[in-house]
Order: sequence, then C-alpha cells, then structure tokens
Amino acid sequence: MEYLYLKWISPKTGKKHIIGALCIKNGKYYFKLVKGYKKIKDEIEFPSNTIPFSDENKIYESKELFSIFKIRLPDIEKYSENEMKELLEEYKLETYDEFEMLKQTSGRLRLDNFIVEGEV
Repeated sequence: MEYLYLKWISPKTGKKHIIGALCIKNGKYYFKLVKGYKKIKDEIEFPSNTIPFSDENKIYESKELFSIFKIRLPDIEKYSENEMKELLEEYKLETYDEFEMLKQTSGRLRLDNFIVEGEV
C-alpha cells in the first residue's frame, strides 16, 4: 500500500515535520496522525487549527478525500475539456485521480507551509 505524508515545513528552519499519513484502499481514504503529534504541535509554531484530526490513536476513514487534502488539488469542475487534457499531460496521468495528483503536485499552496510527499 502506498502512503502520502502530510508534512509541515517550519518557516524558521525549513525542517519538515511529518504530521500524518494518507492512503487509499478499496476506494476509501485513511489518515493517521503520527505518534507524538501532540508533542510536535506543542514544540513548533504549528497552526494546529488547520488540521481536522486530533486523536493520534485513531485511523480516520472516509469515502471522500479529506478536506485538508482536497483543497490542495485543482478545482477540475471549472476546467474545460482542453484544460483537463493539458493538466493530465502535464502530470503524465492517463485519468484524473486525486491521490495521484496529490503525489505529483505535493499539494503545495501559497496559503500555508504544508506539503504532501510520498515515501519518506
């Protein structure tokens, strides 16, 4: 099973802190915070209110991609057929897949210091 890791990059040091892991299995998404998440969020200047998860002992499950990841993807509903074709070609994808798109783009936004990366 392949995992994507939600990471927060410290604006002061540039160090990446792993927040949790996302995977997809049988059409469902799963997310788990790392052990020690509470310590991480207390030690660094981390905007924990942006994370919709709080229990590091729980595996979160959803049929839909979790919102913290969904906002990191292109809003393809606004894309024309040609724009969609160009997007797929740019990222070397045959079809649009949210998990694969996150992997390809790292889910980087200008609004925060979170990224999504593959195996560590």
